[in-house]
Amino acid sequence: MSDIIIPTIEELTRRRMASLTLSEKAILEHPKEYREIKQLIRHIISRPIDISDYYKTARTLGRLLEKMTESGDQSLFHYYYTNIDPTRKGEARYFRANCLDLADQLNCIDEMRHRRRNIRVIH
Repeated sequence: MSDIIIPTIEELTRRRMASLTLSEKAILEHPKEYREIKQLIRHIISRPIDISDYYKTARTLGRLLEKMTESGDQSLFHYYYTNIDPTRKGEARYFRANCLDLADQLNCIDEMRHRRRNIRVIH
């Protein structure tokens, strides 16, 4: 038999909430970098990125994500840092998919923050 322990739904839910909470802490500590990440992600998702610009763009995003990981390696930012930054595990063929997924996760964090603090977005 295998010694692999499969986590329960409750354990996964607890880990998710801990990750979101740590990610929120990172946002509070680095609001400027968070805004830059969101802006860069919107740019990456909405326009084609020429392959010659991939490395520079991915490294810029990677550096911003790395700054956000100073709060802890269990945050969402740490996961995306290691999977987007080309000096880590990031690959060009997965870049847009990772950015789309990151955008969804940032929306989850923002929704959680709005619910907790009644934050309003002013356009």
